[in-house]
Amino acid sequence: MALVNYYDLLNIDSKADLDAIKKAFRIEIAKCHPDNDTSPEAAERFNLLVEAFDILSDKEKRSTYDKMLNTETGLATIPQQKEEEYKEWQKEAKKKSKTYRDTTLEDLLLLDIFLGGDILGSIFSGADDLFDGIGDVFDLF
Repeated sequence: MALVNYYDLLNIDSKADLDAIKKAFRIEIAKCHPDNDTSPEAAERFNLLVEAFDILSDKEKRSTYDKMLNTETGLATIPQQKEEEYKEWQKEAKKKSKTYRDTTLEDLLLLDIFLGGDILGSIFSGADDLFDGIGDVFDLF
């Protein structure tokens, strides 16, 4: 099974920190959100971007992903013992992607995925996080 290079997808370096990942995700997701592009290609890209963000923003998943990406052969393939885990990540991301696609772009950019949490978490988990997150949203523009 071939492995998608999420770093290339987000146009970031493999050493990018979480802030760089979030910023790249915001930029890319805005381009292919249904409010801006309703093509089937945009929908597929949207799903892959959510998958990329979901994996690269989680320390454990990212570490495992990086090991899979940097195999000895240099090919981005998934070792058989990790394939089920990767498929589970993809299922989780697909659920999130549907939720994100059903949210307006304006509301999506204000959700706590940009404030450091998950879409199902509390949007207003704390005043400090809220103000940091809103500032991050304005960094997009």
